[in-house]
Amino acid sequence: MKAAIAASPLPEGLSVERLGATTLLSIRWRNMASWALLPLGLVAAAIPVGLFLKLRELPWNDPIQLLVVVFGIVGLIFSYLVIRRLINVTRLEVTPERLCIRHGPVPWRRPSEVATDKILKVEVRPYQWRYDGGVATHYHVWAVHEEGHETCLLERDTTKDQANRVRDEIHHVLEARVAQKRG
Repeated sequence: MKAAIAASPLPEGLSVERLGATTLLSIRWRNMASWALLPLGLVAAAIPVGLFLKLRELPWNDPIQLLVVVFGIVGLIFSYLVIRRLINVTRLEVTPERLCIRHGPVPWRRPSEVATDKILKVEVRPYQWRYDGGVATHYHVWAVHEEGHETCLLERDTTKDQANRVRDEIHHVLEARVAQKRG
């Protein structure tokens, strides 16, 4: 049975579920850029398929046929990236013992796990890059370990509010773990 979600409103694209000692944070990858890229992804996949069907009588070693195959592969990869961005979700499952990171349903990175007793602190860090004269800022969530190394827990196109809320939810579980050890 689900526990009540925190009283403060959640940032758009983020959901929080509490099931006993487990907190499940889900962050959608979808944003306006994803929707804008969808028509390009469909065209990138459809044009090479259409050309291939039209030019199928040409021999396989014909330069035009090879060019269509190369564009087809590029189009399929681009379409995969657009679809992945539209439907994928990053899930952080936080328990007193571990923090597990998963991405899906479209395959992306392998799941990873971090032992919570090794986490010294969780930080939000801005990530900026320049494009066409502008600057975009996204926020990544990092776990700093006692040994000094760091693990990026969340690195998608995350807003400041989403990243801060993820950090706060993880801190809540870590503080409960420490309180449980003391008590």
